[in-house]
Amino acid sequence: MSKSEERELFFEHIKKIYMQNPDFAVTPDTIYSELRLFNVQDGEQTRITPDSLLNIQYQLSRKFSGTKGHIFSNGYFLAFENRGKYENDDNGIIDKLKNGIKLYIACDINNLYKIAKSLFNYILKEDIVSQSKVAKFMRNDVLVVRVSTIEEAEKVSKFVNSLGYNSSVTPNPFILNDGNTSVTWDGSLSYNETLSKLLKNYFDEMKRKGELTSADEEGLAKFIRKEIFLCKDNPLYLLNRYQNGRDIADFIQTSTIIADNLGGILTKEKIYEYQKNRNNNLSNNKIDSDDVKDKILYVIYKLSNYYDIDYVHRMLVHYFNTNEVEIFTRRDSIRDIIIDYLSPEILKKEIIDIGTKSFYECIQLTLDKYDQDQCIYAIAKVILTGELDGLTRTYDVRNKLGLIVPKEWLGDIIKNGLADENKGVIDRFSSLSREQKKVIANQIGNTGKNELDDLTSDLLILSSYVYSNIRNNTLKLQNKKIGIK
Repeated sequence: MSKSEERELFFEHIKKIYMQNPDFAVTPDTIYSELRLFNVQDGEQTRITPDSLLNIQYQLSRKFSGTKGHIFSNGYFLAFENRGKYENDDNGIIDKLKNGIKLYIACDINNLYKIAKSLFNYILKEDIVSQSKVAKFMRNDVLVVRVSTIEEAEKVSKFVNSLGYNSSVTPNPFILNDGNTSVTWDGSLSYNETLSKLLKNYFDEMKRKGELTSADEEGLAKFIRKEIFLCKDNPLYLLNRYQNGRDIADFIQTSTIIADNLGGILTKEKIYEYQKNRNNNLSNNKIDSDDVKDKILYVIYKLSNYYDIDYVHRMLVHYFNTNEVEIFTRRDSIRDIIIDYLSPEILKKEIIDIGTKSFYECIQLTLDKYDQDQCIYAIAKVILTGELDGLTRTYDVRNKLGLIVPKEWLGDIIKNGLADENKGVIDRFSSLSREQKKVIANQIGNTGKNELDDLTSDLLILSSYVYSNIRNNTLKLQNKKIGIK
């Protein structure tokens, strides 16, 4: 059976999960769990039994303790490292292997110890800089080796295939196969986790379209190409759609490898070329030195890799209020960019500008989907609580707004173009007590059912005025684009 046919079996399996459990929320973890236990024997799909491998981990640990290799456990994986010239350089070995080639070794529970022992001995004998991992439970990626160079990847692959063994378990069919090894590259990410996120979003899209039964590898490949295009110019799209993405370039390159493999155009040579050019062929980790907005998006995106978005927003507000740049990490050149280009005033001004455009777009999309009353209700909620849930989610514009603009600064967006007296009224609502806001929020959510108090009526009148102001500004912008004065 070909790998393409094996992938179709996996597609049918996931379709059944969606169709048999329509109310079950399928997550990337759901897909990942199914992916790592997926296996094919004699043309039939089977499910790997996740038997404990603690005894094998223990035997390997005893066997290689005291050798020049480093063997240790993180509680789930038993890791075996040969550091070579990086023996005393922790950062050096991490950086070297992060851009390495990843090899999945086909093993079942009966041959795992024998294959792992032979492989570790070979790695030590040839002094191959590498990290190998053995899982705690049986799965199709039970033994994985990451090596630092193309030449070492070829040596390991040839050695494993020279052992001439048969395995009843093979790596998942979405990885390029080479005998008893499967080869890929994923940089700082996890290949299978990235694949699981892409699969989840693809199946969700097909379900929304009512085309779930038509989902196939060709459709997935096209979907991935589209996602790559969208992520290249919008790091916030990547952050929102593929949470915890740590590196734009690595995500794009890993996704490209997956799509190439689905399309039947991936080769080992192509993977090696991707690895070789990793730091040169994509500029997505860099920012345009002439575009302040790019710098701000870069800073927010990178900070959100280390902190949750609410904390990131608190940092931005604190920086504006205190000019204390030391609160920002030096990682990814974040602090340097802020020092060199983003004074507190420029930072806030540009965030408000980006947020204003996004907010206007949200109002337009909410009007298109619902009506004017919903827009006024949404504006009232923003004024009162800083919450955006009255706006439509269409095209993820609401999420983009929530990612970029701190709640404390949403009022500045609302105030754009308003008379000073109306700006003061907005401040009055934001300063109300939590109890008062709760009462008013309940009333604006039930207009027509209850008699409105004066504060609530004032809020809705103000929100209606803000809505008219936004619509006028939107019309001016549209006319400007087409040359109407």
